[in-house]
Amino acid sequence: MKRLLLTLLVLISLGLCAVCVVQWQREARLRGHISDLVKRLEAENAARVEAERKVKEYEKEIERLTELRAEVEAKLVEVTREYNDLSSDSVARGITIAIYMRELMQTQANFAAAQSALGQGSAVLKDHNAAVTAQNSAIEKQNALLKQLANERDTAIEKLNARTREFNELVEKYNKLGKER
Repeated sequence: MKRLLLTLLVLISLGLCAVCVVQWQREARLRGHISDLVKRLEAENAARVEAERKVKEYEKEIERLTELRAEVEAKLVEVTREYNDLSSDSVARGITIAIYMRELMQTQANFAAAQSALGQGSAVLKDHNAAVTAQNSAIEKQNALLKQLANERDTAIEKLNARTREFNELVEKYNKLGKER
């Protein structure tokens, strides 16, 4: 009987050893699974933090581009207003010049009529010469005003072209940034 008990004790000990080995293997698998879960959690947290950082960067970039666009639109409105002002001013000056030219032509017609009516009256001729001289000086003033007006128009157009180029470059940059997202 002693042998039977000893055999039974050995079998029970071996059974307990087998249970311990099975539990050890199961625990090792669970630890490995937990380790994998911890790594995945850390990776997901890192990805979330990175995504939040990118969202903040994108928000700042969108805000910057919105401000930039508002500035460009304000400049465009300003340039358009300046162009309209210059255009209306040039039309007004053109009308003034046309009025002066009509008066000049009337004066010249009156002078020619007076000269033919008077024949060779020297006093009247001198008066008319003085009037013609005054008319010539008026013509010279009008020519100077025309040149000045043309220069101002050219300057305004150059400014408008420069602002338009700047606006186009800015829109191209804005479009590139929009495409990169």
